[in-house]
Amino acid sequence: MRVASLPLVSSAYDMVSTAYASTKESHPYVKSVCDAAEKGVKTLTAAAVSGAQPILTKLEPQISTANEYACKGLDKLEEKLPILQQPPEKYGLGALCPRRTPRYR
Repeated sequence: MRVASLPLVSSAYDMVSTAYASTKESHPYVKSVCDAAEKGVKTLTAAAVSGAQPILTKLEPQISTANEYACKGLDKLEEKLPILQQPPEKYGLGALCPRRTPRYR
């Protein structure tokens, strides 16, 4: 979840999410296909999660260790690249900020 909270990643997600929602609203046929695909993905995800739960429980210590290493790596990356903590518009990446860019309103 830490990666998703980085401003650049968060803004990119917002941009894609806005484009997806806008496309669904503008094109009824695309909306019906996307709705069916979303329903299928939700069903498959629920089945996969329930089936994988025993394996995840067994692997919890290894997953926790991997998470710790990933967090330490992200800490180092954030130290070396402070731009990761800055809002994208500060570096001329306003297109990745749909809520703040007039083009996406």
